[in-house]
Amino acid sequence: MAVFPAVSLILVTISINYCRSQLVVDFTLPSTENYLELYSTSLVHYRNADYQRTQLYTELALADKRYRDVMLFKCYQRCSDQGSQKSQQLFFLSLVNEEKCTRKCMKKLFGQPLQLPLWAIKDFKFRKPYSFLQYSYYQLGDLTSAYEAALINLKYNRDSEMMQGNVKFYSKKVKDKSRMLPHELPDSVDEFNMGVTSYMKLDYAAATHHLNQSLSLYIEETKKCKIRCATGYDEYVDKKQPDLNDTSTFQDQFVRLYQEVMECRYKCLGKHDKMVPDLSEDYLPKLLNYLQFSAYQINDIVFAHQIASEYLSLNSGDQTMTNNLKYFAEQLKSAPESYAILRDLIEENKLDMEVLSAIVGKKEIRKRLKDKQNYVLGDMGLVSELNPDKNILWRNSY
Repeated sequence: MAVFPAVSLILVTISINYCRSQLVVDFTLPSTENYLELYSTSLVHYRNADYQRTQLYTELALADKRYRDVMLFKCYQRCSDQGSQKSQQLFFLSLVNEEKCTRKCMKKLFGQPLQLPLWAIKDFKFRKPYSFLQYSYYQLGDLTSAYEAALINLKYNRDSEMMQGNVKFYSKKVKDKSRMLPHELPDSVDEFNMGVTSYMKLDYAAATHHLNQSLSLYIEETKKCKIRCATGYDEYVDKKQPDLNDTSTFQDQFVRLYQEVMECRYKCLGKHDKMVPDLSEDYLPKLLNYLQFSAYQINDIVFAHQIASEYLSLNSGDQTMTNNLKYFAEQLKSAPESYAILRDLIEENKLDMEVLSAIVGKKEIRKRLKDKQNYVLGDMGLVSELNPDKNILWRNSY
């Protein structure tokens, strides 16, 4: 079977100080310092079938993008208000202050924002560079690295028959998978899948570990996604600005400026759902459902109580979880404190929905709820697959 390259090249013009490859190179490293130029240069080399330079420049571009994302989150953490905001007014004020502060921090580190074409934004979002990278590694004879790069691309492009075939090809060729050096650290979905695998094997200690890791990463990833909505720093080329005029009120101007931000934050809540096939309910409730039962199985009743309580804040009508929480409470002398970080995120998500509702109207929000376009806000009316023959701690038939 042949390994297929990525298709549809778009040429433009990219950088950083990092290279994962062990290959010996005989050319001068680039002096520019941003991932757009590095990636664009890698595409030029790819088109010219110079796979060694394609591999180098793609690695540099990915490393620079990762570094900028890390620093963006650090800037935001330095600028963000502590705790959740309890009103729309405070929520708006917090967004404005955090955006201004974060942009100032990033400007000190990297200068003016990059002007990103939409194709480049989409390529990095869906990990297109890894498609070019896997084929370059294949051409250079490094099948282990090619396999790892192909797996990352497939994770974000599950319907790609080309990459499915490539992964199948590499899996037969690469015998020692322990030698694979990861480009990206495990994310929430990776830990979720490992947790579910352990859960199905009745290894609840391992399941609890992986699912708890998945939850922590989910909280971090959702926050990072929301940060990029308002303070992503790098700008779209030809980004349309609101048509404001002298007679518009401050409220009109503010709503127009932040509608796009709130729409983006809204989409962050569902980004994990698309990465796990065959979910019977939304990602966060599903994760919490697995986690509360696994914690119970290892006799961590306090943690099980906390997780079940947060599940009910998402889906208050779930009778199974209501009974589970009642059972957990009976085993404890007093109710434990809430899972503060998760509770703050859920409250923030609800404020996101309230603010977006104020902007686009409640009718539109109800339509989205009906169409299952919202993901972790409010009572979704989700139905778990329960065993009706038991009266406590039903275990879903996953």
